[in-house]
Amino acid sequence: MDTKTKYLKIACNLATALVILWFIIFILPRLMSYFMPFVVGLILAVIANPIVKFLEKHIKINRKWGSMITIIAVIGFIVLIIYGAATLLGQGIGAFMNYMPTMTTNAGHEFSKAMNQLQTLLDRLPFTKDVDFSELIATVEKYAANALTGTGSSPINAIGGVAKSLPDILVGVIVGLMATYFFVADKDRLITGIENHLPKAFIQKIEHIYQQLVTVVGGYFKAQFKIMGVIYVIVFIGLLLLHVRFAWIIAFGIAFLDMLPVFGTGTVLCPWAVIKLFSGNYYIAAGMIILYIVTLVVHQLVQPKLIGDSVGLDPFAALFFMFIGYKVSSVVGMILAIPIGMIFINLYKAGAFDTVVWCLKEAISDFNSFRRVDEKK
Repeated sequence: MDTKTKYLKIACNLATALVILWFIIFILPRLMSYFMPFVVGLILAVIANPIVKFLEKHIKINRKWGSMITIIAVIGFIVLIIYGAATLLGQGIGAFMNYMPTMTTNAGHEFSKAMNQLQTLLDRLPFTKDVDFSELIATVEKYAANALTGTGSSPINAIGGVAKSLPDILVGVIVGLMATYFFVADKDRLITGIENHLPKAFIQKIEHIYQQLVTVVGGYFKAQFKIMGVIYVIVFIGLLLLHVRFAWIIAFGIAFLDMLPVFGTGTVLCPWAVIKLFSGNYYIAAGMIILYIVTLVVHQLVQPKLIGDSVGLDPFAALFFMFIGYKVSSVVGMILAIPIGMIFINLYKAGAFDTVVWCLKEAISDFNSFRRVDEKK
């Protein structure tokens, strides 16, 4: 092809790639938020569809009736689980919040005691005798006092906010339920209608992306939740043996931190052990260190088996994606960055970006040829 046609194609392909990237980053999240009842309906339909297929194939129930029965059963089951979990969590968290002022006061006193012990130790050393922790101790005590005396938003204001949003919630629930029914009952008709109005190449790419999403991201989060469950059990048992109050709530927080990139069980257990050590609680300090080592070893042993090489990322690539995710959306971005990065890498391996890569290579190659100076002439 001639140069003009070639660069017209390069410009069109690069512009298309930029528009798609802009749409995914800025427009798609807003669209999903705006049409959230339909998104939730689609997720429920994906859950309910295998059950509907089973009823239709083996029990010979009409798909529309099977859809209605399954949707009611799935929603009832979800509501039952949420109600039971909310009841247990509400009782536990209520008791934990009542104990929070006492725990905060004890933690402040224990931290001050540990810092005083550390200050005494540093004063005995010739090179660190001028180090002063008094400002740090005062800051921690002030933070603890603010945590005890600080007041949050009024319950009346919270109830008023819920009351104002009640119509939106009601409409969202109704639309979500109806969308779920139509997604399940009229699945084949909806798919056929979409296929008739979209190019086959585009549909194939969407199917490929969907498969990558289910395989890579679904496998990643499934493995991470399994690891979180294992770590939770270990930390819960360890905290029970150390006679820590509300061990089940604290263990959940530590296990959740362990699931996050960069963070881990050591984020809580190591500072906790150091404070216990300098405050004179050697038994608890040793227990915290042992618990941290056990969780670290178990995590390293379990993670490769659950996640696997096909779902994993190169460590440097994982670090890069985590940093970008943190810059975009803080901790939530860090959580989502790795699975999103895995999708892009798998799509790149599958050749989804071959056209863009070719355009960039051709443009760079021609630019380098143009700027090269032939010294013989």
